[in-house]
Order: sequence, then C-alpha cells, then structure tokens
Amino acid sequence: MIRLFFVVLGAVPLLSPALYPQDVVGYPKAPKHEVRAVWLATVMGLDWPKTEDPADQERSLREIVRQVSAAHFNTIYFQVRGRADAMYRPGYEPWSQVLTGTLGQDPGFDPLRTIIEEAHTCGIDVHAWFNTFLVKSGGPIPEPSEPKHVLLVHPEWIRQVNGEWWFDPGIPDVRAYNVAVAMDIVRRYDIDGFQFDFIRYPGRTFPDDQSFRLHGGTMRRDEWRRENINTFLRMFHDSVMACRPLLKIGATPIGIYKNFNGVKGQPSFDDLYQDSRLWLQEGIVDYLVPQVYWTLGDEKGDPDFALVARDWSANTKGRQIYLGVAVYKSDVNEQVPQIIDTTRSLKLHGNAFFRYSHISKGFNAGGRYERNAIIPPMPWKDSLPPPPPAFVEVRNVTDGIFHVRWEESPLQGQEDVADRYLIYRSPHFPVDISNPEYLIATVKRGVNEYRDTIVHIMSARYQYAVTSMDALQNESAPAVESIILSEIVDLAKQWVYEFRLGEVIQQSPSTVYIPYEVAESGPVIMRILDGMNREIVSVVDKIQNPGRYIAGADISDLNSGMYTCLLLTRDKSERKIFWVD
Repeated sequence: MIRLFFVVLGAVPLLSPALYPQDVVGYPKAPKHEVRAVWLATVMGLDWPKTEDPADQERSLREIVRQVSAAHFNTIYFQVRGRADAMYRPGYEPWSQVLTGTLGQDPGFDPLRTIIEEAHTCGIDVHAWFNTFLVKSGGPIPEPSEPKHVLLVHPEWIRQVNGEWWFDPGIPDVRAYNVAVAMDIVRRYDIDGFQFDFIRYPGRTFPDDQSFRLHGGTMRRDEWRRENINTFLRMFHDSVMACRPLLKIGATPIGIYKNFNGVKGQPSFDDLYQDSRLWLQEGIVDYLVPQVYWTLGDEKGDPDFALVARDWSANTKGRQIYLGVAVYKSDVNEQVPQIIDTTRSLKLHGNAFFRYSHISKGFNAGGRYERNAIIPPMPWKDSLPPPPPAFVEVRNVTDGIFHVRWEESPLQGQEDVADRYLIYRSPHFPVDISNPEYLIATVKRGVNEYRDTIVHIMSARYQYAVTSMDALQNESAPAVESIILSEIVDLAKQWVYEFRLGEVIQQSPSTVYIPYEVAESGPVIMRILDGMNREIVSVVDKIQNPGRYIAGADISDLNSGMYTCLLLTRDKSERKIFWVD
C-alpha cells in the first residue's frame, strides 16, 4: 500500500529545493544551460505530416511544438530538405511530395514559416535540418515539377550507390549548388541555426574516378574526399558570416570519429570522410551532434555510449557537443535517463533525440527534464549581454500570489537588444541566478509583468530577480527586489524543532522518501547502510537550517532485505531499520 504524508512548514527555508524527488542522490544535477533537442523528420512523413490535408498539417505541426515546449525541450531540428526537395516555399528545389502526394505541388501554407512562428512563441529554437549530399533513396526517377528535381536538371552531378542517388562532392558545381540552396533558406527564414546531415560520402566505394582525375591534383583520394567536405563547409560558413553572423551552424557526424581502445565501429573520418574535429578546430561549425546511437555498456558487442561520449568530451575544441540518442531503438530508449546523466557528468552541452515520434512517448525522460533549461550561449559568436531591466517591483496580491513588474532599460536599443526576460524567485539573498531551481518563468520581450503563484510557501522573505537575455542566450546582471510576508514571520516564531528521524517510506520499487527534522543550523548527513553496517547510499550531505525536510533516495540497485537509515548532525544521531520489498 502506498503511504502518503504531508510536508509540514518549518523555519526559513521550510523545504530544501535540493531534496525534490528529481534530485535524488545519484542523479547529476540538472544544469541551467543545456540543449534538449528533438529531430522532427519529414522525409516519408516519418514524424510529420501524417495527412495530406493542409489544415490538419498546420494544426498538427503547431501541436507538436506545444508538446515539445510542455516537455521542457528547447530546440527542434526541423527537416527542411529530405531528398533534394523543400519543406518551405521553394527557391531552387520543388515542394516535397509528402505534403500533397505530388512533387512540386503547393500545399497552401509554408511549414517552415509555421514552425518558426509557433516555436518562437514558445521560446524554442528552430534549426533547419538539411540532408546535404543524399539526393534520393531508391524508387523511380522523379516526375517533372516546377522547379524540377536536381536529378532531372543535373544528372551529371549524381552517382548511384547501393540503390541510392548521391551528389558527387568532388564536383565544384555540386558544392556551389548546395551552398546556394542552403543560403536561400538562411536569407529568407528567421531560423536560429542550420544543421547539415548526410554531410559525407556514402562509403569508401564511390564512383568518383572522373572528378578525382579532374580535381584531385596531387592529393591522395581519401584526403581529397575529406577536403571536398571541408571546402563545402568553409564556403557555407563564409557565406553565413557575410549576412547572418549570429546564425548557429551545426552538423551531425556519425558517432565514432576514429576507432580507439575499447571502441570499434564505422569510423566517420576513415570510412565516410568526415573530419568533424577539424570543423570544430577551424570554427566553421558552432556545434556537432554526433550520432552516438548505442546503449550504455556493450552487451550486443556495439560501441559503449559512455566510452564514445567520453571521447567527444575530450575533443570539443572549444565548441559545443550535443550527443545524439537513438530513441528509435527500444534498448536505447529504456536508458534515456541514464544517458542524460552520463552526458551531464561529462560536462557536455546536451542531447538530441532521434526522433520525435519515439521520444514523445517518454518526454519526461525519467524526471531529468522536470524544469526548463536555457540553451548554452556561444561567446565566440556574441558575448555581449543586453542591459538589465531598469527596476523590479513586487506586490503581494494575496497569500501566495505575487505580481512582478519591471521596465526595459533606457539603454535598450543602444546596446545589445533583449530577446526575452527571465524571472527568478529565491528565499535567499543574493539570488543565485546560476541555480536553475530559482528560475520560475521566461517571457518574450514586450511582456513586462508576471504573476507568480507559490503553492508551498517556504520562506518569510522572497527575493525576486529579473534579467534580460538576448537571442544568443547572453544574460544580463539581475535587477532585484524582495518581499516580506509578515504573517509568516509571526507564525515561524511559534515553531520549535527537535532532532528526529521519521519512518522510511518506500514509494515505488526504486524510490524511498525519508522525513526528518533538525533543531539547529549545521552539517546534516544521512546514509543508508546494509546488514554489515556498510554505507551503500549517500542521501544527504549538506549544511541545513532548522526545519522539517523530506529526503528522497534511489534504491533501484538494492536487493530485497533489511537496511538501516542513519541520520547524523554535529552531536546527535538516530537510526531507523526498514525493509526493501
């Protein structure tokens, strides 16, 4: 039977935020800055669209964005080019066939413009996901359309490999054409980033003898192939810097750069000609999302996610790495919480999940995404924060409801411009804006007030802070205001605390909650011991004020049997025996 208990209000602070269930010991703490991305695949309608009705397509696309936002994700990689076609109003290439059933037919709305509009309303970044050198996967030659498919216009650029058609990256006109198609999107749409997929050769066997004879010079073929990809990326980077220097540029290399001790698979450097660490080193990409599409451990003989991730963490070259996760594989999907933990423990910058239809079935990610996260800033692109708000005013509307208002800085527009405002609430002064637990809301520029409701009052005094943030996530210094709840101060004077340890309550097969009370400020330690009196779980180890608390502990690794919970302060200790079912 599940037993429920209530948290009794204590002195300031009444309940330590660090003891919320999602922060049970064993989880790396959720960082304030973290990319939480999802790939939204449009090729073959894998994730979207599921119908050819334009009204339903637009409605469902907006609903996907709202679901992603509600799950505390902050980035969508929207597939704008699947097979040399367009999920946006065409420039060089025809409308995708999946929209209407006919290649080149206008669906009556612009999917890319729609998702950008909805996502930016929700505070989500949209990156144009662009399949680069893969032209078509099997099937008949495309029907004529307006504009025509590149396979009909320039068949001399394209080679067939294992039933697929690929651009030959060794042809200079191919590289120029793909840069032109990509830059057409960059110039016409308010995207936040541009991400290259299939930015590679299909493999070592590729029929490029003719282009190698014409353009290879004195280079070895493998070096020349890698340089073709490098040259393409440099061309795009330079073109972007000339018109939109703040646009984020990314790519999705295959997960293994080169084989190393303990990891053996398909090396992208040797087999696919992706020198992705050179891209990082040269600064022609701002981020990579390596496709680390395996589980933790190597039970199937596959590469170990943790070993590959560690290799990437040692080779960021000062740029950002978000680890790609293959949630379409059931065994990987089951490990999503632990994969996020591994990513965080290696101090990498986030995760991206392939793909929406699979991660949407478990958006909660084992409680790892309970709070929002801010996309990490990129100081090499822009390090100047906007000016802070001019002032903050807090008014107590009624018990537990507060009206927060601020004004734009008079310097707004003269310096870097705010894109949004972040509102923090803390029982402590000064407000630690690096702590994501205190971030309660984000609003777009143009909104200058927020109504905050505190369900469980934890303090007699609250500090509110409001910061400005620009489009590249540079954050200003805070403008701060406090409010005192006099009735809580009076009530707190009547509370007297003792040192005691409550009964250990098993909430689920993997979790126990332990209520306890401390009478004075100082160090508090709580441990779970086995039958040999050995410490097996550290539950609490911190300085705490007098009050009543609830600690949570992960017991998923414990066998059934009897255990002891030990609570220690400076001069007191207490034990409770409990059973794990």
